[in-house]
Amino acid sequence: MNHEDAVIEISRVEHAYGGTTKALAGVDLTIGRGEFVAIIGKNGSGKTTLAKHFNGLLRPTNAEGAVRLRTRDGGTVDTRHTRLHHLARTVGYVFQNPDRQIFHDTCREELEYGPRNLGADPAALARQVSETLDLVGLEGREEVNPIHLSRGERQRLAIASTLIMGCDVTVVDEPTTGQDRAESRKILDSLAHHHAQGRTVVIISHDMALVAEYATRVIAMRKGHVLTDGTPAEVFSRREVLQETNIRPPQAAVLAAELGLTGVLTVDDAVREMSGALTRSRSPLPHDDKVC
Repeated sequence: MNHEDAVIEISRVEHAYGGTTKALAGVDLTIGRGEFVAIIGKNGSGKTTLAKHFNGLLRPTNAEGAVRLRTRDGGTVDTRHTRLHHLARTVGYVFQNPDRQIFHDTCREELEYGPRNLGADPAALARQVSETLDLVGLEGREEVNPIHLSRGERQRLAIASTLIMGCDVTVVDEPTTGQDRAESRKILDSLAHHHAQGRTVVIISHDMALVAEYATRVIAMRKGHVLTDGTPAEVFSRREVLQETNIRPPQAAVLAAELGLTGVLTVDDAVREMSGALTRSRSPLPHDDKVC
């Protein structure tokens, strides 16, 4: 990846809680502009600790560790020496627990807060609020107090309040927590829509089926290290490596491998592959005019 294509560059980053418990152990990583990245791994592998370095919520605890962000104007900022509110213009972060970042009395006020502080036009902002709530399935809830929303709805509100900022990078820690399957897809679709506009999306997730369907890159972590990194097809094919993370590939991929099918990650992939195989098996033999 060219330096110009990078939006986040991480070099030799270590992070120790309380000076002793090392959650990151020398991570080198580059996140490209326009990627949809999923960070996976079992609890305690360092996923959230790593992601919180992307916007300065955490800083490297070793002197040589560095996290640099590429800004829209082509400049570079070091998170160690930049205030959080400046970093938040490039990287938006959604916590796993939405109640950690919701603090207004209406959904409308929650979404207006960030853009208004950046001087957004009031008329344009009203439209943005409505459109963003629609995007996450909270249409018509502008005047509802978030306290009256379900936990899953509050999660979607927190995501909406980050998406409306239009950050170059949006990081979401466990976006499908508290959601049923339909709600989970709605959230991932909203992030995919954001990604389609050329922005970078990073999710931390335990849902391998959704990771396989939406992510363009998967980073698997173990004990503060990047264990493997690649496309979903590449990472989920490394089954022996993934065993070290206690993660199983998506069920569709596991079943397809047992059936001898390759390149299958999702249910849709499996249906297409098996339909194609069935069609081929039913095709008539080529006609040979020489055979009576």
